[in-house]
Parts: sequence; C-alpha cells; structure tokens
Amino acid sequence: MSTDLVTYYGQTDRIDQLVDKYGSHLEQLGRETKLLLRITLSTYVLMQQEYSESEYSMSTALEDALCELIIPDSIPQDLYDICSQLEELTVDEAESILEALQHQLRWGNAHRNVNQ
Repeated sequence: MSTDLVTYYGQTDRIDQLVDKYGSHLEQLGRETKLLLRITLSTYVLMQQEYSESEYSMSTALEDALCELIIPDSIPQDLYDICSQLEELTVDEAESILEALQHQLRWGNAHRNVNQ
C-alpha cells in the first residue's frame, strides 16, 4: 500500500493503480479533469442503487454524466483512461476517491483561487 494516499482511508489496489499513474494526490490531473471525474463518480454511485458494478460501468457513467453536458470531443482523454481503469469499481472505492477529490478541489492541489 502506498504511503502517500490519494484518499485518507479506503485505499485499495485499484486506487493504488490510479495513484501510481497520476500521482499520490492525482496531481497530474488538472482541476477540470478532477471536476469531471467527480461528476462521473457521483453518477456511478447513484446508479449503483439500481444496477451492479457489472451492469453499469464507469464508462457508461461517463457517457451518461458528461456527453449531454459538454461536447464529447472536449472530454479529456485522461478521463476516458481513468474510467477504463476503474471498471467494476466498488461504491466504497468511488466514495473514497470522491472524498479525496473534494478535498483537493476545495483545499488542495486543485484549489481555485477565487480572488484572482
């Protein structure tokens, strides 16, 4: 298990793979990608109330959440790659990543300075 966690608890092998590729705090992902990932993960968690991980994939959540909101051609390739890597993600894993993203977007490396 990694010592520089992207999450504060709930670290799993699947999350460790994400950390290995994008950094201990997903610092290789920009603010926009993190915001879009948060939307996708939220959609995935919501839909898990009706479907199982094998019936509703992260790729489907990406399409459902974002293709209607923005032009599909403007979705970052990193986000497609992440969703492919996170297929069959558990709800607990998704919630762990959501918590980490929320902290990074509000206080951490993806924080936007509103005074600029």
